[in-house]
Amino acid sequence: MWFLGLVLGMILGGIAGGGGGAAAGAFFGAIGGWILGKSMGSANRPAVDPTIDARLNSLQQAVEDIHWRLQRIEQERGLTGSPMQAVAATADAPDAPVTDTTNAAIAESNTTAEEIVAGPSALPPPNKAPAAPNAIQAWLGGGNTIVRVGVLILFIGVAFLVKYAAEHAMFPLELRLAAVAAGAVALLVVGWRLRSQPGRAGYALTLQGAGIAILYLTVFAALRLYGLIPAALAFPLLVGIAACSALLAIRQDALVLAVVGAAGGFLAPILASAGGGSHVTLFSYYAVLNAGIFYVAAHKAWRPLNLVGFGFTFVIGLLWGAKYYQPEFFSTTALFLVLFFVAYVAIAVMYAFKQAPRLTHYVDGTLIFGVPIVGFGLQAGLVKDFEYGLAFSSLALAGFYLLLATWLHRKMQPQLKLLIESFLALGVIFATLTIPLALDARWTSAAWALEGAAVFWVGVRQDRRLARAFGLLLQLLAGAAFLNGWQYRIDDYLLVNRQSIGALLLTGSAWFLNRLISRHRETVTQIERGISPVLFVWGLAWWLAAGFGEINHFVAGNNVPAVALLFITATVVILGIMHRHLDWREAAWPQRALLPALIVMLFFTLTQHRHLFAHGGWVAWPLALLAHFWLLKALEPNEPALRRYFAGLHCASLLLLAAIGAIEIHWLTGEWDLQKSAWSVAAAMLVPGLLAFWVSTKHAQNVWPVREFPQSYWLHAGVPLIIALGLWSLYANFTHNGQAAPLPYLPLLNALDLAHVLVLLTLATWWRRVSVLPDMQANRLLFYVIAAALSFIWLNAILLRTLHHWADVPYRLEPMLRSLLVQASLSIFWTLLSLAMMLFAARQARRGVWMSGAALMAVVVGKLLLVDLSHLSGVERIVSFIGVGVLMLVVGYVAPVPPAAGHVAREPT
Repeated sequence: MWFLGLVLGMILGGIAGGGGGAAAGAFFGAIGGWILGKSMGSANRPAVDPTIDARLNSLQQAVEDIHWRLQRIEQERGLTGSPMQAVAATADAPDAPVTDTTNAAIAESNTTAEEIVAGPSALPPPNKAPAAPNAIQAWLGGGNTIVRVGVLILFIGVAFLVKYAAEHAMFPLELRLAAVAAGAVALLVVGWRLRSQPGRAGYALTLQGAGIAILYLTVFAALRLYGLIPAALAFPLLVGIAACSALLAIRQDALVLAVVGAAGGFLAPILASAGGGSHVTLFSYYAVLNAGIFYVAAHKAWRPLNLVGFGFTFVIGLLWGAKYYQPEFFSTTALFLVLFFVAYVAIAVMYAFKQAPRLTHYVDGTLIFGVPIVGFGLQAGLVKDFEYGLAFSSLALAGFYLLLATWLHRKMQPQLKLLIESFLALGVIFATLTIPLALDARWTSAAWALEGAAVFWVGVRQDRRLARAFGLLLQLLAGAAFLNGWQYRIDDYLLVNRQSIGALLLTGSAWFLNRLISRHRETVTQIERGISPVLFVWGLAWWLAAGFGEINHFVAGNNVPAVALLFITATVVILGIMHRHLDWREAAWPQRALLPALIVMLFFTLTQHRHLFAHGGWVAWPLALLAHFWLLKALEPNEPALRRYFAGLHCASLLLLAAIGAIEIHWLTGEWDLQKSAWSVAAAMLVPGLLAFWVSTKHAQNVWPVREFPQSYWLHAGVPLIIALGLWSLYANFTHNGQAAPLPYLPLLNALDLAHVLVLLTLATWWRRVSVLPDMQANRLLFYVIAAALSFIWLNAILLRTLHHWADVPYRLEPMLRSLLVQASLSIFWTLLSLAMMLFAARQARRGVWMSGAALMAVVVGKLLLVDLSHLSGVERIVSFIGVGVLMLVVGYVAPVPPAAGHVAREPT
């Protein structure tokens, strides 16, 4: 305790003295703190063992429980006397189950007492500990969570209070800082005194950590913000705080204290910063903090503390560099970067030395690989203005790690094998990285890819996992380097240029590794077997990138879609053949992705041209579709999961054919100056209608591919086609007047109505095929309703188009509603339809159809009363009412309502 008092007294004295009197104040403060620490240390008394205290509490609770149970027995039995007499009086009673419980409680309490008398060594082993939470959860959830969160808030509040007081000049600076430092010392003293009290350890450590953090903040503010103390005194004070924090953490074996103190120290400059100051002061301050962490790391294997220091140091350095770095700061900044880099490499080595006897988790991967990655990234920002600066930096790092690996190897500690291999790998990586930093990135990437394939092959032959991992990493780095240097030049030749050759080398090395892993599946690890498919996709991506790059650079713009489609098709066909002859499992994947690629190419082509067959598409698309269906048949799988996927491919293939046919024939009508005519509208449904009709025929049922995947063609593709035809029918009837120049309009004998005949024929054929399927039985009524509705709309459209062409009624909604001829014609026509339906129903005994006709007749009557009566006049009204009336009489005579099921029909009267 005397050392703590000495350090704290020196800090307070230095702050209180200020300016020129800081040294004297620090001296006398140190003497006073030493005296106070000695007196507090002598007043300490050994604390009660918390384990024994907990056992005593448990025993007391057990005794109180026994006493309560005995009182209950006394009340129930009506006994008097002492509780033990009640036990004796009830011992012989056979119906006293409480006695067993009481005896068990007594036995339990006796055992507990014996264990306490015997000491902690006699205590039973604890139950298996639950899984440890993560560090943040453990810190917030351990001990008093409210206190810990409160301390964090308090620390931030103190920082803001210091800034506010400074901005408003509330008190003299020396007084303000001395008060804050005194508060920090008070937290430290209270935390130290509470450290040995039972149940207060976590609370005490939290208070001490807060005090350390506030002292950091105070000294830094006195130095950098207000200039109250010189740097010559500030740094000894900061060293003292860091040493105090480290000693307290080591003395109490308190990781949380070390972490809180370090985090507070790193945050102090940020919270107290006014946006100015010297970077040398800032980084020197952080060097002091890291020295404290280095000291702790030499005594304790505290990984969280190491990671906190590493994270704060390099993240803050990165943020400062991005905002404030100037080339003239290079010498000083680079010096600190090297210092921090070496410090955390050394910390990682010390951690490994301390953890190595455990043989597991002794290498801190975050520091081993994180320090060079982050440090090299910061170095890249410092030397970006120097020619070959990054190449020399990479070479220096390679030499550093290779020398370090050699030194550790000479230590001849078998436990450090993984650490040595890690440093050796880093040395090789940075040596390899030196090449691209001085040479052309595209040739470098090719060399890396080949080198990675060779290293992986050696790793397979020698069963070296680290070598195989490095070979895989080189593949990734080669791709990144190649992308960085991707650029075509004017003097490049087709296929004979650095872009295409480099991408082909990347493809070849990736596919070589994929095949190598497939042939040595028993040698490689499960992770490498999982990476094997990724390597195939990686190689395929570079193959496609090379092909599309050549097409984009050397092919004329209008021909790009067709040539790209031919390239995709050729790639898929070649890989499909290789799959069949080389048993290359992954080579079949592109064929399964060809259909999605064709769909993408369809939309891409339409953005470039008006139709798909333009500029060579008439060659590319038929070949692509033929290749697709050939591969579907040649590579048809037997696995159930793949067959389901292939069923989806067949379904989507039919829909794609329908879309291509509709697009091309519709475009063709425009080329013949038939756009916006009945020919153009009918052409859009011709290919979809014929395809839906063909797959529904009996002939298609017996040939491939419908024979193999009937559900895909009848239902999964058939239903969308039927829905599309229905929507086309609605669109055509509601928007088009049937004009089919140069031919005159004739009902039923025009392009639009003939197309509707094909639609109805397709609907009937398709329904006949699918109605027997179990899934469609429940949809029978729905299909009949939809078919009847489409037919009704089509027949009405025929009438309206006829009136449009023969009576000059505009084919628009508003003129049709105002036309007396149209209203009268609709009334009579609906009545005729109703008569036909009811007559058919009466002959076939279809009561439901008859009721539908009757409903239509009711609609006609309502229309007569609500519309025709008020809007029609003269001949139209007469024809409408008389015609409907006569037809209703005919219906009543020739088409009576069919009897319901189970009833006998009566003779008409």
